[in-house]
Amino acid sequence: MKFKGDISGLDALERQLEDVYLDRLADAGEKAVQEAIAEGNYQNITGNLRSSIGYVIAYNGQILREGGFYKIQGRGENMQKVEFTTKAGKHVSFWAKGKYGDGSEGSRKGLEFARSRIRETMGYAFILVAGMEYASYVSSKGYDVIDRGTYLLWNLIGK
Repeated sequence: MKFKGDISGLDALERQLEDVYLDRLADAGEKAVQEAIAEGNYQNITGNLRSSIGYVIAYNGQILREGGFYKIQGRGENMQKVEFTTKAGKHVSFWAKGKYGDGSEGSRKGLEFARSRIRETMGYAFILVAGMEYASYVSSKGYDVIDRGTYLLWNLIGK
């Protein structure tokens, strides 16, 4: 079958359609990240696990969009007992705030992890991650790390 006619502008139309498609995926990614952050039922001591949640969208390993990986302040609610003996032999004991953080390590590690995984893909790829090395451990203990976010994502883009 032969086609006669003007096909100028089809490349621009294809780019516009791809942008609309990517915008919809990115919107779904943002909603999934927000759901995972809000519904995570684990402690937020350092803020790193929540901060490591985000997404990356790519085509043939080239990153097109990324989001999430927000720095989330840790609560530092864990009080720890501190005990020591001074050089003078006096025993000191008190309660102090334990480890806490601003989530910057989690944000950095999550983004690095997602980018490293997406580079290996072909075609369009979407990856939603909790990028801290202990995320699967926390999840295996029955805590919701990104489960609800993943479920929401499938409902939004699976249609």
